[in-house]
Amino acid sequence: MISSTHTEELVIALCGPIGSPLHDVGEAVRSMLLDSFGYTECTYLKLSDFIVNHAAGVSLTIPSPHGFQRINALIEAGNKLREKYGNGVLAELAIHKIRLDREQQKTANQSAKYAPRRVVHIIDSIKNKEELALLRLVYRDMLYVVGVFAPLQTREANLKEFGLSTAQIYTLVDRDSGEESEAGQTVSDTFPNCDFFLRTGDGTDSELKARVERFLHLVLGTKVITPTFAETAMYSAAMASANSACLSRQVGASVTDHDGNILSIGWNDVPATGGGLYGRSDHDHRCWNISGGKCFNDAEKDKLAQEMVDALAEVIAPEHLERAKTILRGASKLKGLIEFSRAIHAEMHAILNAGKTSGMRIEGGKLFVTTYPCHSCARHIVAAGISEVYYIEPYRKSLAIKLHGDAISEQEIDKDKVRILAYDGVAPSQYLGLFRVPQNSRKKDGKLITMALKESSPRLEKSMEALPALEGLVVKSLLEKKLLPERGSQNDGLSPLPGTTES
Repeated sequence: MISSTHTEELVIALCGPIGSPLHDVGEAVRSMLLDSFGYTECTYLKLSDFIVNHAAGVSLTIPSPHGFQRINALIEAGNKLREKYGNGVLAELAIHKIRLDREQQKTANQSAKYAPRRVVHIIDSIKNKEELALLRLVYRDMLYVVGVFAPLQTREANLKEFGLSTAQIYTLVDRDSGEESEAGQTVSDTFPNCDFFLRTGDGTDSELKARVERFLHLVLGTKVITPTFAETAMYSAAMASANSACLSRQVGASVTDHDGNILSIGWNDVPATGGGLYGRSDHDHRCWNISGGKCFNDAEKDKLAQEMVDALAEVIAPEHLERAKTILRGASKLKGLIEFSRAIHAEMHAILNAGKTSGMRIEGGKLFVTTYPCHSCARHIVAAGISEVYYIEPYRKSLAIKLHGDAISEQEIDKDKVRILAYDGVAPSQYLGLFRVPQNSRKKDGKLITMALKESSPRLEKSMEALPALEGLVVKSLLEKKLLPERGSQNDGLSPLPGTTES
């Protein structure tokens, strides 16, 4: 009974740093679903269009010519809209458009119920964690978020096509990757939470389309696809991170040999006498369990800031001393210090474990880590003979390239250096969901079950009964913020909202 209410609708959101080919990926998804997989409709929603339409509400205007002034104004207006209406407001406006499209279809069909539709909604693109959180809350298993990454050189070249100078490009890159304000663009924090990652820049269009097609086959369950060595290694790294009790962050790593066979895993935590790290025991001396559960790295940085203020006490007015300490504590260089941590890093733990069990097999091998290596780990990675490093989460504090540019590169073409590259493939969070299948679902009467692409359904479907109610709550929020026309004024085409008595 419930299965009869399921819809084949998909919501695919894109996320990536500025200058990455998000639109190219979105267009590849759209064309393949319509041409090959039998989807009949596609709505393409650009969040920047909502910014343009509502910029006047925050007393800003967006210049028309595409260039630095327009892009910077879009970022500024987007930030102001989040500050005024909540960090998820652009996602709310996208949800309203999706709901409106569904309502109009119901009206056109002269039906009292929502009919299941073979439609895909593509959202280009999310820039803030709360935008992603709201989309997941509403669409759950219907939603897939694709992270699109291109190397900085490629992004620079793409942005220069719009007439931007190098200085302007770096201004936009810095704003886009992670602003201090929670209402700002925080792509660096949002990107790691994607469901599928595409590294672009050095391959051909056909290679990109092939990887997009593989992703869609996984979503729709239309082919027998097994994980790549990289996907299994990164899943192992993510699994290892769950062992960490570090108060700052959980990081996991795995080391493979040159052929992709996993040699070891590691995570960040406090070393224990006799070798290895502390775990669950009666003698657990990790930070959470001693000295009132404090982070020793943070405590030492606080002491350092206080020592600096004390040294300057003679030239700082007494009433400004506490403010001076706050400013020093937040200074980027001091804030980024990591050497006071008691924990060994995940990369080092994995390398030590590989050395214990696999010896020389580590040379020429690969390291998969959930977070970009710090500069301390980077030099040990080089010394260990690792040839490639793959990461998911950026780490802006790392000075790996600045300090060891002679031995490390972020460019895929630099075969004579240790390459640190963005991970490409299924996210660890989706590994089991996309690769594990029910028992005996692949064969019938001893033969492989084949499925017509245009009759396939998403692996995970959502009931149409709950979806309009969740979207309706979002629309209600927009109405309260006065971001939509008053209900009933030339009717907006929407059915009554939850908790209202409209007819």
